[in-house]
Amino acid sequence: MDQKDILSVVLDTINDIKNTGFTPDVVDLEAFLGGELGVDSVEMLESWYEIEKKLNIKVNDSEKRAIYTLGDLIGKIEAHLPAEAVKS
Repeated sequence: MDQKDILSVVLDTINDIKNTGFTPDVVDLEAFLGGELGVDSVEMLESWYEIEKKLNIKVNDSEKRAIYTLGDLIGKIEAHLPAEAVKS
């Protein structure tokens, strides 16, 4: 699973929750989740739940607090995937 695969899972999840149509080719990894993507705190909790379920990972709540951009989110997910699942 590479960064693009993770981005697809994240955007699919956000799109399902927010009923939006974000795609990897129209978003920037520097996009702010709450700003450009319009994800509020409740939607982010729902998104984390779905992402963790889809990717079979668990991220501690304390680690989720310093995530502001799409790139931050992707990096945090990558850090929690089993090493053999991550491709550069």
